[in-house]
Amino acid sequence: MVKTYRKGYAAENQLVHILYKRGYAVMRAPRSGRVDLPTPDIVAIKGRKVLVIECKSRKSGFTVEHEQLEQLNEWKKRTAGRAYIAWKRPRVGWFFLKLEDVIKNHGNVGKKFVEKYGINLDDL
Repeated sequence: MVKTYRKGYAAENQLVHILYKRGYAVMRAPRSGRVDLPTPDIVAIKGRKVLVIECKSRKSGFTVEHEQLEQLNEWKKRTAGRAYIAWKRPRVGWFFLKLEDVIKNHGNVGKKFVEKYGINLDDL
């Protein structure tokens, strides 16, 4: 568990710095899953653009829990922002998926899904 948390923290921290260097005001919610309120991993704001992001760092495909999808959707509604699942694949890089696409796919994220629906960081 500690190793998984550390890996997730490192990935989130890396993305926070990437977004900050691109001009966003960025906040990471430490151990976001432990709060009793819907909380994304990262909130990034640039002008009127608001991004709410749930980060995952995995070698291979995964399923985002239904509760996490619902919580991210709640943030999307409250902020009128854009919600994404950000997947960091070791030695490959970051991939971003619209929340709506992941919900339609029942939370399942894999390589073929990313090839079809993935968004480049520049296009967020």
